[in-house]
Amino acid sequence: MTTIIRRLTKDSSENYATVCDYEWRLREQVEALQDWLKKNRHSLPKGNKWIADIGFSVRPDALAGGPPIYRRMMEMCLEVNMEIYLSEYGGVEV
Repeated sequence: MTTIIRRLTKDSSENYATVCDYEWRLREQVEALQDWLKKNRHSLPKGNKWIADIGFSVRPDALAGGPPIYRRMMEMCLEVNMEIYLSEYGGVEV
């Protein structure tokens, strides 16, 4: 899947940017989102609500754990009024 940044409108949302295209692993997408926020958060239009939708599939060899969402990333999300959605898709080869 991808990580997509969406701008929320009154009754729906619109795609604003694609962060990580055709990547299904959660760790890589979280890291890509963090890098994207570092570079692009200041250019997001102010006064909007935002969603970072991370679509991922569980690794077949996964035993536990996952990527950390560091405090700095959470601070950047708060700064631009962004929530993170984790959308899990099954049956996808990773």
